Amino acid sequence: MDILLPYLNSIVLTAILLFSCYLLRRSKSSKTKSAPEAGGAWPIIGHLPLLAGAELPHLRLGALADKYGPIFAIRIGMTPAVVVSSWELAKELFTTNDASVSSRPKLTSSKILGSNLASFGFSPYGEFWRGIRKVVMSELLSNRRLELLKHVRASEVEVSVKELYKLWYTEDRNEAGQILVSMKQWTGDINLNLMLRMIAGKRYCGAGIVADENEARRCQKAMREFLHLAGVFVLRDAVPFLGWLDWGGHEKAMKRNAEELDNIFDEWLEEHRRNRESGESANKEQDFMDAMLYSLDGVDLAGYDADTVRKATSLSLIIGGTDTITVTIIWALSLLLNNPEALKNAQEELDVHVGKDRLVNESDIERLAYLQACVKEAFRLYPAGPLSGFREFSADCTIGGYRVPAGTRLLLNIHKIQRDPRVWPDPSEFKPERFLGSHKSVDVKGQHFELLPFGAGRRACPGTALGLQMSRLVLASILQAFEISPPSNEPIDMTATAGLTSSLATPLQVLVKPRLPASFSATAVLVLSALITPLIYYLFWIPRKENGKRAPPEAAGAWPLIGHLHLLGGSQPPHITLGNLANRYGPIFTVKLGVHRTLIVSNSEMAKECLTTNDKAFATRPKSLAMDILGYNCNMFGFSPYGTYWRNIRKIITLEVLSNHRLEMFKSVREDEVRDAVGALYQQWINNKSNLQKKLLVEMKGWFSDITLNVILKIVVNKRYVDYVSHREERPSDEWRDSLRRFFELAGMFVVSDALPFLRWMDLGGVKKAMTKTAKNIDHVAEKWLEEHKQKKASGTAKKEEDFMDLMLSVLDDAKEFSNRNTDTINKATCLALILAASDTTSITLTWALSLLLNNRDVLKKAQDELDIHVSRERQVKESDMKNLVYLQAIVKETFRLYPAAPLSVSHESMEECTVGGYHIPVGTRLFTNLSKIHRDPQVWLDPDEFQPERFLTDHKDCDFRGQHFELIPFGSGRRMCPGVSFAFQILNLVLATLLHGFKIETLDDAPIDMTEAGGITNIKATPLKALLTPRLSPGLYDLQ
Repeated sequence: MDILLPYLNSIVLTAILLFSCYLLRRSKSSKTKSAPEAGGAWPIIGHLPLLAGAELPHLRLGALADKYGPIFAIRIGMTPAVVVSSWELAKELFTTNDASVSSRPKLTSSKILGSNLASFGFSPYGEFWRGIRKVVMSELLSNRRLELLKHVRASEVEVSVKELYKLWYTEDRNEAGQILVSMKQWTGDINLNLMLRMIAGKRYCGAGIVADENEARRCQKAMREFLHLAGVFVLRDAVPFLGWLDWGGHEKAMKRNAEELDNIFDEWLEEHRRNRESGESANKEQDFMDAMLYSLDGVDLAGYDADTVRKATSLSLIIGGTDTITVTIIWALSLLLNNPEALKNAQEELDVHVGKDRLVNESDIERLAYLQACVKEAFRLYPAGPLSGFREFSADCTIGGYRVPAGTRLLLNIHKIQRDPRVWPDPSEFKPERFLGSHKSVDVKGQHFELLPFGAGRRACPGTALGLQMSRLVLASILQAFEISPPSNEPIDMTATAGLTSSLATPLQVLVKPRLPASFSATAVLVLSALITPLIYYLFWIPRKENGKRAPPEAAGAWPLIGHLHLLGGSQPPHITLGNLANRYGPIFTVKLGVHRTLIVSNSEMAKECLTTNDKAFATRPKSLAMDILGYNCNMFGFSPYGTYWRNIRKIITLEVLSNHRLEMFKSVREDEVRDAVGALYQQWINNKSNLQKKLLVEMKGWFSDITLNVILKIVVNKRYVDYVSHREERPSDEWRDSLRRFFELAGMFVVSDALPFLRWMDLGGVKKAMTKTAKNIDHVAEKWLEEHKQKKASGTAKKEEDFMDLMLSVLDDAKEFSNRNTDTINKATCLALILAASDTTSITLTWALSLLLNNRDVLKKAQDELDIHVSRERQVKESDMKNLVYLQAIVKETFRLYPAAPLSVSHESMEECTVGGYHIPVGTRLFTNLSKIHRDPQVWLDPDEFQPERFLTDHKDCDFRGQHFELIPFGSGRRMCPGVSFAFQILNLVLATLLHGFKIETLDDAPIDMTEAGGITNIKATPLKALLTPRLSPGLYDLQ
């Protein structure tokens, strides 16, 4: 105690100072009080019950503002928030305190859907956000860039208006000459096309689509799901310690959606990168993704991968631009339909300033003051986001005299502000005239705080100018070109939905009819069509009497000229549509594909009759654009017509490549490639040290494709696609790989000129151009291989006939039967036919097999148990083990049954008259065998849609797939059946067995595999197959040789 005496005065003085500071701070705190808190909070969950009722959140919070004032506090679970509902306080927020309210909270949706906050719309305020916003503004949304892209907006709107006119012309109209149109879809398609063209150079809706329909649907579905999930309530965000519950499964759904969108954008980004490297991008207009490939230099990426930032930024722009503009246009149209006088005024203004002799364009908008006022009034009454997206105070602030601590969340009730009766007389009425009078100077760009549809301050929407331009142009175009009216005398229901954006709850359907005169050119086309169509109809379409012979039933619904093509152009794969028709018309019926009569066979008895009794009659292929361009003018034997050439080539292939003797010789190639591929997977697992779960994520479709390409390339041209041992890629080029995939897409694509030969000169859809490019890319590599083989042979350095191309050089040099053909073309065409057919169909079947196993874990376990019994875990699987693995063979057979690589056989054509099922089939009739329908015939297969490999060990034990049992013909039958049946079965069994033996296989989050099928000549899985792999053997068994 004595020790402290000398310091006593200092201690007392310090205590007095500290106490004074405390009193002073307390005095200040009492002067700066907290905002009033709304009543009715519950423990833990706070005010969530108030926001969970039937009333929309912005209306409920507006009612609370009437009670507690323009600023009040609520608790969203355990998180404090303030709700601001007046323009004065909004101004205070976004001017004086803007820097403090420019950040975003780290919500679950922001992390999962926003690429862990890499999406700049979700990103916290800081250097990263500022850098990305700067790039977005300079490369896409600056006034200069928007002016440069004006033609894109104009073309999209013009095309859509003309498509709507075409729809009106072809559809059945009511007595008033009107058709019913879903405006949400129409406006949504315009805006999605616009944003896709600006961001990624794509077009997914309507005419001129530059992607297949499945890709377009996949993209649209994923984006709709994103918008839904971004607006759902996630329990973790309100009550963090309950986040593990994943109440409602939203987090799981978000992860699936984020993965799907990441895959889509990854494909786009890689496409842009390839185009830049090949120089192709120099020949087209640059889009935002092109700019992002080089514009991130110098930007602080905050530790994010550059590609992640590119994809996340592109996604946020497409989603934001598409949805908000569409929502605004729908509200504007709904308001106009409920206010016919305003609609009449807008159309009269268009007639005065634009006229009816041309379509409205962007330069006209500045003169359309009333239309601009209509758009502003729509923004005021129905802002796309009636509640602003959450912001978070990054520092203590004073708002309206109330203290708001850092970490508090901010909700701005835009709906309440924009209906403030102190500012807006008759605030709930639609009165565009107010923006021509008392509020003429009020703008929507964030400087007038009584009208904030795009927000204000640093975090205001960067796309304000684009949103205004598109909203005005689309609305002006539809009002100028069409008379619009509601479908009934009832007013449009203006009920809104809750969510990230507030859209019309009931889809807006409108009756439309043109109000502009048809152009001379359009009239001329219609008149010419009216004259020519009857002639064509008479020449090609009217069925001939077949001497009184009985013809198969023809499906109803054929249209003049195009026949039944419109039935096959929907969202269902063709084999499903034709299967449904078989349920109605029986196992044998006809359709017309353009001018061509086509026989559809859908059961095993009819297939047997076609491919045995009438096999020779149906042994040829019909001529097609794909045969000419992709098939080396029919030199590729799979496309070749039946005859001497086809028989000679097939004989060479069967004897020299696919005979049992040759396949036995190539056994070591198959085993080595599969072993090395599995070893490489193990090495990747070893190198993946950052993965705490010790599981390797693999995209299996690509892995299967690499293996099968390696095997067939080794056999045909002594090349590898990937050298797993040296980690060296021997890829001809990424473009070549893409061309292989594109080959099958184009070969299975509908070509107008195949159905309507007299239109071949038009190249509708640019298919001929695409085929020519793909054929050139593939041929370039094949030519290089052929020259290498010739040089080795000439120098004497080549081993004797070490691969098929060597063998073909020798055979073709001596073969007199090919003297009238170009032997180099035959060699390339035949080698490529083997590579293309073997690699694609085999990898597709492996993908379906693994997908089925992952959706049927008990079957997967049985297969691995069988491997452990007959192979053990002490060595690797060999081909000689396959005869003992009967359950695994049954799995492969069941995969062939449920998902044949080609669910519709490649088209045959009758060379002579024949009789099938008692029906007369004339010469020139095309034939499709619906393998999918035959393989799922309930008269043959019990529970036909179920995955039951056991059926091939019991009641269907003797059923084989080599063309003799017509209930299971995945490789076809007869003369034109696939010659590679044995090879395919060997590689399928070996790859699947080795993979199951070597690894424990799981799905992400134990989710089921999506089994959606994509269209085309082969039936690929529409979505990637990602699996988690864990080694199940001792390390020494994975060594690369």
